Amino acid sequence: MEKTRTYFLNALKKGDTLFHYTSAEGLLGILGGEFWITESQFLNDVTEFHVATDVLMEVLERNIKDINKKETLKRATNGQIKRFNDSDGSFYENPESYEHLGYYVISFCLDKDSILMWSEYSDFCGYCIEFDFDKLIHSFSGSITIKHGKVIYNHEEQVAILEKIIEDIVFKSNELYNDINSWDDFDKININQVRRLSITLALVIPIYNMFFKKECFSGENEYRVIFVCNHDEKSSMYCSNTRETQYFRIKDNVLIPFIKQKLTSLDSVKSILIGPKNNSDIVEKGVKHFLCYHKIKAQVEKSEMPLRF
Repeated sequence: MEKTRTYFLNALKKGDTLFHYTSAEGLLGILGGEFWITESQFLNDVTEFHVATDVLMEVLERNIKDINKKETLKRATNGQIKRFNDSDGSFYENPESYEHLGYYVISFCLDKDSILMWSEYSDFCGYCIEFDFDKLIHSFSGSITIKHGKVIYNHEEQVAILEKIIEDIVFKSNELYNDINSWDDFDKININQVRRLSITLALVIPIYNMFFKKECFSGENEYRVIFVCNHDEKSSMYCSNTRETQYFRIKDNVLIPFIKQKLTSLDSVKSILIGPKNNSDIVEKGVKHFLCYHKIKAQVEKSEMPLRF
């Protein structure tokens, strides 16, 4: 299994911690040694996995002066991204010829005892699990490709990253784009170079779609772990050839696809924080009994958030 960070994205390192806010049911499943991980198209944010594509179009609009070359490259790149990565399309019409991939996301937070996270994920009554980052990443089992990194919310930072990627692809590749050495030279790009660049960008941009979000979500301070799964038995250019089982659960009368990912060890669990409205006199005892029974060495704490109701 590949456990990797992504170019230009900030990854946590050994010794760092991260937090996962969840319900009692989620806590029971995770401490039981298994994550249920939702497919990216079914997350709460409707702009998920599209932000980097929009930023790329803005980068091309900002930097390429020749209108015809700019529009040609934008159309070609949009077409290639849709062709390679839009699972809402031809898979359902012709499943035998389409590579059925899934991107599954676990959202962690870099903040402990966050009022926003308590509100969003557990109505202040859930639990916050603190993990040792390095131990957690290396406890995921199987052969699924993993990518992980801090979510980037700042728009200008997103623009700068994609500009740098294009500059590295084009300006430093003398063999493929030998007459294009700056953004001003894009008026010289030929149709073969447009096609080649559009294919390259279509392979790169989906990675950044995983980690770019709108600035309005910055309060989440999210760290993402993404599993790239192949649901076919045929070879895949994106991830392991191992066929991953897809499951379904029901939420608000909608069928939600997910995968199950086993943890080889629970040594990564450092502490359990009990939500600020979870005031039962036996809630702490219940968690401690569970940890003791499963021999999980983790601290149990109560949120310090002073909520009255």
